Amino acid sequence: MSPSSRLPTLLDVATAAGVSLATASRALNGSSRTVNGDYRDRVFAAAAQLGYTPNLSAQAVATGSTRTVALVVTDIADPPDAFLASGVIDAAADAGLTVTVTVTAGDPDRELALVRSLRGQRPRILILAGPPSPGDADGTPLTEELSSFEAGGGRVIVLGERSLAFATVPRGALGAEAGPERFAAVGRAAVARALVAPTPAPGTPAGTVAS
Repeated sequence: MSPSSRLPTLLDVATAAGVSLATASRALNGSSRTVNGDYRDRVFAAAAQLGYTPNLSAQAVATGSTRTVALVVTDIADPPDAFLASGVIDAAADAGLTVTVTVTAGDPDRELALVRSLRGQRPRILILAGPPSPGDADGTPLTEELSSFEAGGGRVIVLGERSLAFATVPRGALGAEAGPERFAAVGRAAVARALVAPTPAPGTPAGTVAS
């Protein structure tokens, strides 16, 4: 690749904005450390001018998570799951997050394998929208994977009535006759719940949150 056609780097953005590499990184990666408004504007302007796209893998290493939401559904071709996904995607976009969708086909073993795989991708939020499974009991491989995910800084949200000790957004009495907007509202509520800091009740075991 010639120098003129190579992808711009974070260093290029920092140089163009006249700030340090650390400042550019904090501005673009949403660090908890506040960046001066003028510097932040300069960084964003430089990134836009250069066409800079963050390296999500490097971001995950640096921050422990990416700006993604992992949604696990039974069948995206099923209208209720599709409507739920649309709500999740809309709310995530409003929060500056992107969504990946995976399908279990109602197989508990596949759900466990997907959760393990998704942990390696370090999403910020993991939403389980599938039906109850044998792995919902405490101490099972599924609950251990989910607890490890939260212990690493991720956030688990469960949709529906499952015996999982994680934050839950009930699907209520939504049946096949429910309209698209009702399902989408549940998806939006899941993202909203995930963006609120968990508040464990006194004595709550590590890796679980109060619903």
